[in-house]
Amino acid sequence: MTDVETAERPAAADAPAVRGRGPLVSLAVDILLPLVVYYAARALGAGQTAALLLSGAPPALRMVTGALGRRRIDGVDLFLTVLLAAAATASAMGGGTRFLLCKDAALSLVVGGWVLSTGFSRSPLAFRLGQRLHRGPAATARDQLWQRSAAFRQALRLLTLLWGTEQLLDGGCGKLAALTLPTDTVPLLIRAQSLGLLALAAVATAVYSRRFRARHGVPLFGAPGRAI
Repeated sequence: MTDVETAERPAAADAPAVRGRGPLVSLAVDILLPLVVYYAARALGAGQTAALLLSGAPPALRMVTGALGRRRIDGVDLFLTVLLAAAATASAMGGGTRFLLCKDAALSLVVGGWVLSTGFSRSPLAFRLGQRLHRGPAATARDQLWQRSAAFRQALRLLTLLWGTEQLLDGGCGKLAALTLPTDTVPLLIRAQSLGLLALAAVATAVYSRRFRARHGVPLFGAPGRAI
């Protein structure tokens, strides 16, 4: 039996069905809702620059309300807060429609670089996000598993590197589109591209996580327990 398999089942059970809706809500607010806002604003007569600024509001509001709901700001929230503040400052300085489109792509590049950097830190992003899904004994059990299991640490670092690479690819392709394509087609193309890349990353994550659980007997993002 491996060290991964010896983790004890937490005393308190989580509510995965409720918490599982969180990523879907985030996906809708960060990708789909900005697209709806942009084209709705354009249909109502707003200029491209104004529509782009309005489309950035839903992700910012989601992050702020999420931090207020948790009554704390962790490292991930702090990084995204600073990033959005910098983006808002750049938007206020002007520069035209293509500048704003390039700015959005640049955000993905910065996020991708930051995600990759966490993959080599003591607490990679994949582990932090997994901890957010749990509280109390479950979170403690995951932390203990992280401390003693090299396989668990390696798997979550690998997924973090995958997600960072996806963001860098998304930002690079988005910047190329922002510089070369008609500006009104770029928001739709970028959102479709982001969804496609996220879908690929999600499928790869799901497949890898399933194989890890089959081999070691514990989930990468769920509450650890003894191998079945």
